[in-house]
Amino acid sequence: MLASLERPTPHAGKTLPQLDALRGVAILAVFTQHLGDRFLPLVRSAIETHVPASIAAWILTILHHAWWGVDLFFVLSGFSLALSWFRSGGQSARTFFIRRAARILPAYYVALAVTLLFHRSIILQKDFAAALFMHALVLQGYFPIGGIVFIGATWSLTTEISFYILFPWLARLVSSPKRHLVLGACALVLTTWLVRSILHDWSLEPGLFAGMLEATQRRWIVSRLDQFLLGALAARVFVLLEHSSRAARLAPLALGMCFPALIAAFRLEGAYYFELGGSHPYALLSLVTTAIVLSACLCRGRLVGAIAPRPLVFTGIVSYGVFLYHQLALGLCDFEPLAPPSWTNLARTSILALGLSLLVGYASWIFIEKPMMKRMAVTTSPPPAPVRVSTPLSE
Repeated sequence: MLASLERPTPHAGKTLPQLDALRGVAILAVFTQHLGDRFLPLVRSAIETHVPASIAAWILTILHHAWWGVDLFFVLSGFSLALSWFRSGGQSARTFFIRRAARILPAYYVALAVTLLFHRSIILQKDFAAALFMHALVLQGYFPIGGIVFIGATWSLTTEISFYILFPWLARLVSSPKRHLVLGACALVLTTWLVRSILHDWSLEPGLFAGMLEATQRRWIVSRLDQFLLGALAARVFVLLEHSSRAARLAPLALGMCFPALIAAFRLEGAYYFELGGSHPYALLSLVTTAIVLSACLCRGRLVGAIAPRPLVFTGIVSYGVFLYHQLALGLCDFEPLAPPSWTNLARTSILALGLSLLVGYASWIFIEKPMMKRMAVTTSPPPAPVRVSTPLSE
């Protein structure tokens, strides 16, 4: 089983188990978020009843921000793709797009088919054909026709693919030895925060489409590009520091400092989200998330085993399949969907749904994802000479 989990990576360089562990954290957060769609009122009531108010507020802040798993996935995506780019020497846009399509689409299309088998009533809805077309193009995150969503979490694939379209150009900015080009990438991060802030305040205007705030703050690539770029910039820093013993010594301290900063960002974001200027805490959230990824990857020795235990690494490796099927699993494993939420049903649903999601995610990895990755590693042209990430930067 361990051999079956090895990644057939097309790039040079060793695999970082920390990245898979962080993917595991991200998918467990997303799973918790969607479990909370059903059971959060029960948990919230218990916390507010039995925990002092000052402490309860912080606990609820963390629970309400389980969607942070998506933020973490976006930063990890930028980091992983850029790191592969640096180590392999880059690749043509055509090769990159073929490999990304092979990685994402086959498992996604199978998951759509499986989901429709269990929810055949969707086929009878008026706008089904148009919705299916949008899902086939992975545009449902931007254009949810008729409000029909087959797999709710896959809105983020639309944002992800939007980044893929830009990545070959952005990677050259991030990897350039010319300072002004790298500063240009940093300027794009700042521009994203500015655009997001403007869209946030505009979306609060009365009379606008009710979902505009959600779309502009969570889904549109113009509001989320910073997280992919910050991940890519962190990969550049990692390449420069991965052999630094001093960076390795400081990494655990940096990682430990990130978690209180992350919770503070959660609290600020939750407190001001529906107010003018309430988009600003998002920048702190993105920066801290990026710091978590970078500092975790710089850790060495025994600490790697502590922050990347095998069960979490396994969860991260099969996380794409878990992502695609966990909402279906939650629905199938809730045996009392019409009854008020109870602790017994919460425990049963969470355990069974997580187990089923991991099992199906493993099957997706073994039978779809890994074979496609191997095939693309063989059939696509080999990359050119490695990209040189030099320091200090030239003018």
